[in-house]
Amino acid sequence: MRCLLLLAACLSVSPIQAADFRVLPYVQNPARDGMTVRWLSESATAGTLTVETPEGPRDFTSKPVQATALAYNPFKDEPGGPHRELPWMHSVRVDQLKPATEYKYTVVQEEESHSASFRTSALPDQAVRLIVYSDSETEPESSTSPPVAWPVNVGSNRPEGVVNYLVNQTIGYRENCRVIAGRSPDLLMIAGDLVECSGEQRDWDEFWKHNAGEFSALASRVPIIPALGNHENYGGPGGGYTADGANFATDKFLTYFETPDNHSTNPKHKGRYYRLDYGPVTLICVDSSDGLPNETAADTNHSLQGSNAPDFNPGSEQYRWLEMQLADAQKTSRFTFVQFHHTMFGSGPHSVPFGTDGFSGQSGIAMRVLLPLLMKYGVDLVFSGHDEMLERSFVEGEEVLADGHTATHSIHFYDVGIGGDGLRGPSKGFDNPHRKFLAHDNVPEVWENGRLISGGKHYGHLEVNVAPAASGEWTVDVTPVHVFPVTDSEGKVTGWERRVYPDEVKISTKQ
Repeated sequence: MRCLLLLAACLSVSPIQAADFRVLPYVQNPARDGMTVRWLSESATAGTLTVETPEGPRDFTSKPVQATALAYNPFKDEPGGPHRELPWMHSVRVDQLKPATEYKYTVVQEEESHSASFRTSALPDQAVRLIVYSDSETEPESSTSPPVAWPVNVGSNRPEGVVNYLVNQTIGYRENCRVIAGRSPDLLMIAGDLVECSGEQRDWDEFWKHNAGEFSALASRVPIIPALGNHENYGGPGGGYTADGANFATDKFLTYFETPDNHSTNPKHKGRYYRLDYGPVTLICVDSSDGLPNETAADTNHSLQGSNAPDFNPGSEQYRWLEMQLADAQKTSRFTFVQFHHTMFGSGPHSVPFGTDGFSGQSGIAMRVLLPLLMKYGVDLVFSGHDEMLERSFVEGEEVLADGHTATHSIHFYDVGIGGDGLRGPSKGFDNPHRKFLAHDNVPEVWENGRLISGGKHYGHLEVNVAPAASGEWTVDVTPVHVFPVTDSEGKVTGWERRVYPDEVKISTKQ
């Protein structure tokens, strides 16, 4: 059913960017008994956070720390100057809260204030809604650059001369975020490539415009659960994919986001991979930035040798940690979802095998080394991006049961790299034998009298609803959503609709 969404109806908090805030308050690291509230200010003045509770208001005073990692690109002058001074980070952990409870809060920073609400983590017997996407790749240039190339959809009757998408990336991502806000999710998972160039501070400034700033304040009430992508390792002009560039770029990511402690023995690996238990689901985020040995088929980025990225291959600390978390989650959670950036199974330019013409040096195929673990411990869904496509792959294998016997197990793998950047088509001469759905192939565009009626590849996301069923089972409903541009006969966009691709997936398990 088509649902025309109105902008005003989708935001429950004001998206106005206040003068004393560099980034509006946003919530992080949810737990059943707590939440972290963060914001960035222009000055070192302490702010106040007031949380309304049934027992009365609780007041907190922040201790601002200068965010030195959020400097503008030191390798080569960053465009767009003169740039602002370093901002100040405020981070307040609010604990001793009740689970699955909504709390209103207000942050006052000098002469400005911002009010919103957050909800603590659900209990294991409660339904949850997750939104997942990848590859938003924000940059200020998206507002002035032409829309991205739009590969002709298979079976399309597109009018001649239409070769670019209907809007630029800023509008595409903004509308995607607006639709997401209207669905009131519990968590927002972003499987990497949040920004175009992590080493350029302007690109992070643009990201927060969409999530806690000028365009939307979604992150003021919905925690972002992020993964590192290759663009979070890109140091920008002069830094590029080098060890120094990657370390500078990923320090920005680690400054913005607070995640559960992974207890790594290497302090530089903290925050890069982690586990979050939320309601009936365990979410595990893996850092797929780099693999060892460098420049081999086991490597996801052939240019990051010497960076702080942890290896993910067997024998590495991250691999051992992952197996421990998967084994525990299999015993304690109804469902296990895994997130990382480099898709294992895809049809795009980063799914071309090592040693093959067209190999990008950043293939996600190296991540298949984790497949035996994912099968053994019964993982239900895997979310990735990187190829910048909406693609679902279905892989069958064996799961080792607690009694030592084996059973057939299957996993749905998603590339959901349609957050707000390029809208790629599949690579020529290469196929993914596990592919079950690809927006480019499975939803032909239908045009009538110059208007796009249906179909095509668009910006969007996955909506994942986990809930109990009347039968006593629990179900996971995965809905691929696209934000459809409504046009007039001249191809001008006149509105936006939330639409669903015909590839909804249901997973169930006994209680």
